[in-house]
Amino acid sequence: MADSLVSFAIEKLGNFLEDEVASLLGVTKELKKLSSTFTSIKAILEDAETRHLKEQSVKDWLKKLKDVAYDIDDILDEYMTESLRSEDDEGDEFHSCNKKVQNFLLPFSCFGHIAFRHKLANRIKDTLERLEEIDSEKNRFEFKMGNAERRDEIEGRETGSLVDESATVGRDDDKNEILRMLLNETSDVVNEVPTVISIFGMGGLGKTTLAQLAYNDDEVKRHFNVKMWVCVSDDFDVKRITKLMIESATKSPSNLEGLDPLQSCLCEILHGKRFLLVLDDVWSNDSEKWDKLRVPFQAGAPGSRIIVTTRSEDVAWMMGSSYIHKLLALSDEECWSLFNRRALEHRSAEERLELEAIGREIVKKCGGVPLAAKTIGSAMRLRRTRTEWEDVLGSEIWNSEGILPALWLSYQDLPPALKQCFVYCSVFPKDWEIEKDMIVKLWAAQGFIRSEEGGEIEKIGGRYFDDLLRRSLLQDAELDDYKNTVSCKMHDLVHDLAQFVSGSDCSTVEIRKKASSNLNNIRHSFLIFTHEAGEVASIPATLYKAQKLRTLVVQEYSRISSVPQNLFHHLRYLRALDLSLTDIQKLSRTIGQLKHLRYLDLSFTNIVELPEEVSDCRNLQTLRLCYCKKLEKLPRGLRKMNSLRHLEIEGTLMLEYLPQGIGRLTGLRTLTEFTVGGGDEGWNCRELKYLNHLQGSLGIKNVEKVRSRDEAREAELHKKQHLHALTLKYGYDGRLDDDEDVLEILKPHTNLKEFIIWYYKGSKLPKWIEDPVFSNLVKVELIGCKGCKQLPGLGKLPSLKYLEVVSMKEVRYVGGEFSGDANNDGSGGVVSFPKLEALIFFNMPNWEEWELREGDGQVMPSLVELSVTKCPKIKALPHNLPPLLQRLSLGISNDGMLSEAPLPIFPNLNHLEIWGNDELTSLPGGWLGQLKALKTLEIFNCNQMGSLPEELQHVTKLQQLKIRSCRVLKERYGDGGEDRDKIANIPSIIIGL
Repeated sequence: MADSLVSFAIEKLGNFLEDEVASLLGVTKELKKLSSTFTSIKAILEDAETRHLKEQSVKDWLKKLKDVAYDIDDILDEYMTESLRSEDDEGDEFHSCNKKVQNFLLPFSCFGHIAFRHKLANRIKDTLERLEEIDSEKNRFEFKMGNAERRDEIEGRETGSLVDESATVGRDDDKNEILRMLLNETSDVVNEVPTVISIFGMGGLGKTTLAQLAYNDDEVKRHFNVKMWVCVSDDFDVKRITKLMIESATKSPSNLEGLDPLQSCLCEILHGKRFLLVLDDVWSNDSEKWDKLRVPFQAGAPGSRIIVTTRSEDVAWMMGSSYIHKLLALSDEECWSLFNRRALEHRSAEERLELEAIGREIVKKCGGVPLAAKTIGSAMRLRRTRTEWEDVLGSEIWNSEGILPALWLSYQDLPPALKQCFVYCSVFPKDWEIEKDMIVKLWAAQGFIRSEEGGEIEKIGGRYFDDLLRRSLLQDAELDDYKNTVSCKMHDLVHDLAQFVSGSDCSTVEIRKKASSNLNNIRHSFLIFTHEAGEVASIPATLYKAQKLRTLVVQEYSRISSVPQNLFHHLRYLRALDLSLTDIQKLSRTIGQLKHLRYLDLSFTNIVELPEEVSDCRNLQTLRLCYCKKLEKLPRGLRKMNSLRHLEIEGTLMLEYLPQGIGRLTGLRTLTEFTVGGGDEGWNCRELKYLNHLQGSLGIKNVEKVRSRDEAREAELHKKQHLHALTLKYGYDGRLDDDEDVLEILKPHTNLKEFIIWYYKGSKLPKWIEDPVFSNLVKVELIGCKGCKQLPGLGKLPSLKYLEVVSMKEVRYVGGEFSGDANNDGSGGVVSFPKLEALIFFNMPNWEEWELREGDGQVMPSLVELSVTKCPKIKALPHNLPPLLQRLSLGISNDGMLSEAPLPIFPNLNHLEIWGNDELTSLPGGWLGQLKALKTLEIFNCNQMGSLPEELQHVTKLQQLKIRSCRVLKERYGDGGEDRDKIANIPSIIIGL
């Protein structure tokens, strides 16, 4: 990670020198020398970082270099912070100053902060002396320049096509899938010769082995006329690879040198023949080189295939793969087979019996990576005694042998910024669920994200995250409804690698009754309170020793309720502080001393009020206060925090208003809630006018307090093009006048994906909500709009997938107006709700009739989930509901649903929920038996129902029956009940109160 820290230091020094600050400080010469020395050292860092795996002296040297890089970052950051503070506090008195000069020189030229200047200059000079000493010391190591050492190592890792199939385990299914793609000609992409099949996954999983298994299969040998194997590695040189393809195909060396003769020769070899090419260990995603390499492949016959093995999904996509096979980890038992074969196979039965239990524990540490199991198994062959094996089990071998060499290449391939981001993830414990949004903001707080020209740091950080995921350095991605990754985990072995690289930088600190270990060199820490700590109610004083700390994350659900008043005096370099999900009730006013702080998370705490001094943290970018249910007040100085980008306050129920001046924070990207009103201290809708960079979700509370149409118009919601979700929430006791006009004016940008409205009291919803121009709108929720008598024409929205209608008490009829004018389906007909997948109606007490008008078009052709519950007056469902329905939830009563018409038959229905009441005595007969695809049946709140329909025994695909709050059914069909045998054919039965 030293190279990334050095790169960042060089960049920051350059920016500092460009802004003429150095001349004022009198340290221009020193800063230039720092920059040039860092640049000189950077040239040998790749070799140094490789050698530090095995050479402790190099490791120690790198640590000293990292310390200097951190320190120069702190020094420059401290100066910039003082500049920002002075500009914000006193800038109004100095309008005559040039803006650029004011931005940097105010602390000195305008205020004469001589002591600060002198101290800063001395620190810079001291740092330069340390760096020059480090630079001089490097000469004794005789480091190699550039990346020659790494390239030699990578090129030296040559792979071949031969494989010992008897030495592989757990890859039969993977092999069969690859063979299917190789031999099944119907999988060819039209006009694509050849088809590319990619195998990707983390280093050490056996991608090359899997490719070898397929390459050497007897049927594959018969199927392809020409076979070629090339180990590519990171040097994607088109001429070199083409030459190796020729030599692999002809099994003889080639004397050709130029690209043209090489490609001509390859064309002749492949002409009219079905060929198989394996490109093993591809790292480069340079599409131009790939386009140049594949020109001769067009000479091959249909059915030709290319297998690519890579650690990056980006590479797989760049090469136009028609199938990407992600290789997963082996089971512990499969890894044990590999380990056992190397470590124990040649031992006596007595030795194997003595060592097997320890060996299996060692195998668990391999995390399913076959290379790790093989390597450590080979090492254990030479260790004869139980004591030796126990030493290995508890040693640091995992950080220096076996696993690291396999994963190290993946780490070394990362660009400098990604290296920092990757290593930083090790601050969290193993198996921790890493939220994408959170980690990107933490990276930003540490300055890891390199802002490209005009680029949003959040988007760049998101790409960093996705890149680590594609490279398999992060895994187990969780997706949201839009298929965006929201969280992931880090494989234990990868975590070990990241922690090894970080050294003492990232560390989990366990708090016990006794003093903790040495904390002097920790930069980023996750604080865990062990059982030994007992009822510790405060962050202990032992943490004061960690004076270089930049990140402090306190374990969630810990019992601490206070922060020592002098903690922040000791931890003055903190850039990120996470106290979320603790019992914190009050924050010390000394938090204002944290000049470097950029990330503060107090979510889910019992804090009542933030101290005014929080507004002294002028670098703060992220302030998270989600679900602080006792929080009543925010600092008045919030408006001065011009660096603030994310203010997250959803769920702060006691926070009735925010301070005036929020509109000054034009850099805000996140404002989860905006409360209208608050009297003289609060803010009105006009404050939103210039917040056009807002993104994600925005909730506006107390919309009824918008005082006029003009105020609503000045909010300019239509200019907030990056918002994807908008919630408008009215109070229970708001006025009725002007509601409709104000809501019509509060029209958002057409990029909106989600719209939710609560407790609106007007008689009709705005016309813009049904305008097809909102082509991105995917989700709409209409909740408690009790004055509206009819639903808007949402059927015209082309992308709407989820619609929820709740407690609209005046609606009596739903018909053609709901579908609107519909959408042309391109074949002369029209389609209403073309993409709607889920439709929810709940608590509609006066709704009596639902009609889907028949005609030339379709209505809800994509609907798979329908719920109609607590709608007592609706008599029947439309008979022409789409047959694709898979999930149905119904509220049934004797005089409501089913009282006038039978239910439609849904041939694809697999999940049915029935909600009854105390009057319902039976389910509809003759209907359940026709649901041939039904797999799950749930029955709720039917206390008077005496029996289940006999036809239930003939629903042959039924796998699960759940019965809740059905007293008589529980007695008859529960364990030991008289009719239990009638449902005995159902595999899963859950009957409860």
